[in-house]
Amino acid sequence: MNALALKKKLQHIQSANLSTHEVEHPYELALHMMQHIGSPDPVLRDELIYVTFATWIGQDVFTEEQLGQLLQMALDDQHLFHEIGEQGTDSVFTRTFSVLLLPPILSVDRQRPFLKKEDIDVIHHRLTTYLEREKDVRGYADDKGWAHAPAHAADAVEDLAQSPYMERAALRELLKALTVKITESGVVYIHDEDQRMAHAVVTILRRNLLEQNDIASWIDSLNPTNKTEGRSLLEISQMSLNVRVFLQTLYLAIRIEDAEPFPAVRSLILKALEKK
Repeated sequence: MNALALKKKLQHIQSANLSTHEVEHPYELALHMMQHIGSPDPVLRDELIYVTFATWIGQDVFTEEQLGQLLQMALDDQHLFHEIGEQGTDSVFTRTFSVLLLPPILSVDRQRPFLKKEDIDVIHHRLTTYLEREKDVRGYADDKGWAHAPAHAADAVEDLAQSPYMERAALRELLKALTVKITESGVVYIHDEDQRMAHAVVTILRRNLLEQNDIASWIDSLNPTNKTEGRSLLEISQMSLNVRVFLQTLYLAIRIEDAEPFPAVRSLILKALEKK
């Protein structure tokens, strides 16, 4: 099915307010949606394909086997790693909307577990690798809508961190992968990336599996003075601003949290901000 035919099909489903039981062969349609998940058309990609996926996954339209297959596709080299490393091209939409399929699938797994530890390990490996390798960090692209790689990936981290299979070492690795995007030096984030990444970090911390030295080392790793080699003054300034805004946002997100480890984290954040 080409992009235009798929767009008309999904628009009909939405405008007619068809229930999932009235849609013929939803999984076959989902496979077509996967083919066009990175469409540069923001209506097709965001308002139709993503919204339909999120709705149907939440409404248990797909079997566990079908969800597993969609998950594998989202994580594969043709989707999550499609043309990875490119900047400023339309390939980013395939990557960022593939990673955005992880939260609704992981949400289903929390309600009725169907993913094995091996599945979670694969998600963890692919997601952390993606965070480290994604170079296109545009937020909103004129005429083509949201790309938003740091925010979308952070949403996936937030859901993955809630898995009971995510233990101390895995959570540390999630923080390390997020650090690559928090310390971005190529742009100044202006599309709430700081909030989405802070929410992911709060979820990781709330598991209360990390030692205080883990958290202290991670906050220290955000210090821009440790990452100045080979960077221009502009890049250092942009990175410093991104880190400072992130730490401020994280502090506000946990300002009234009394449970461990949040009181200690607040102290560590204040010390880090005082150094700037």
